[in-house]
Amino acid sequence: VQYLFIAGDMTEGDYISYKELNKISEKFSSIPDTKVIVACGQSDPYNINNMYEYIEWPDNVYIIKNTDTVEKLYFPQDNLCICSISWDNHERNEKSQSIYDLSVDESKINVLMLHSHIDSNDKLPINIDMIKNKFDYCPFGGRHNFRQIFGNIAYCGTPEPLSFEEEGDHGIILGTLEKKKAEYSLLPIAKRKFINRRIELNLSHSFNKILDLIKFSGDMFSNTKDYIRIELTGEVNPDISMDEIEIEARQFFYYIEFEHNYVYETEGRNYEGNEFNIIESYKHQFNDSGDKIQQQAFKLGLEVLRKEKVVK
Repeated sequence: VQYLFIAGDMTEGDYISYKELNKISEKFSSIPDTKVIVACGQSDPYNINNMYEYIEWPDNVYIIKNTDTVEKLYFPQDNLCICSISWDNHERNEKSQSIYDLSVDESKINVLMLHSHIDSNDKLPINIDMIKNKFDYCPFGGRHNFRQIFGNIAYCGTPEPLSFEEEGDHGIILGTLEKKKAEYSLLPIAKRKFINRRIELNLSHSFNKILDLIKFSGDMFSNTKDYIRIELTGEVNPDISMDEIEIEARQFFYYIEFEHNYVYETEGRNYEGNEFNIIESYKHQFNDSGDKIQQQAFKLGLEVLRKEKVVK
């Protein structure tokens, strides 16, 4: 790899330590033949508080320090000109005009590297039509998922996903670049994925049936490697303890969490004793209730009454 583009947010600027930054510098030293171009983004803005200035970076690392105007780096051996601008704060970047005003040498391979929220109002918004023909390739940062904006414009996303809102493959963009020709693809390198699933329950489902639906909701390899969130919907028999099911299910997953969007059936059920016993009386208070909070209250109260759970 001849060039490594890092389009902002290489680190979490407010939390990265001097020791950790030195480790990053050492890693870059181990690839001396790769030129590492680093722009500063919203999470690691280049300002007086940025620690990048205090690190002894190897000769193959180039930190973009300009925050008001576009900085140009020219590498004559490859006839490559890299244009970029860094952020200087965590909140906004309204320097889009300096990018539109930029002139380029058409005889060179021109790259525009930005940390940009293209559709925002104040986070370096970019009109794609104004750059797509001016530059040969535009690596963008600012989104956590891979997304191709145009043939020569793409968000790489983060190498590792950070939340359940970031499903799909994560990795790096790997490709080749020539004048008027950018060929690239996403190379997945993430160790784990965040996966959302949905299971609809009904009154006929027994304890074991629900447990099996959870256990076998995906392939075993994914269940023992990835982060899983399961949304449980539908209607559940109040005799079934969903808490017990969730506890049992956890042993089959590397990580699992549940989103509770199911309701308990509260009609047509007689418990032991006459119709005026305490459980039946309690149950009638929740008849026809579809409210999620009231359903959770019903669940907790019912488990206490049945002495299945003590609320602390």
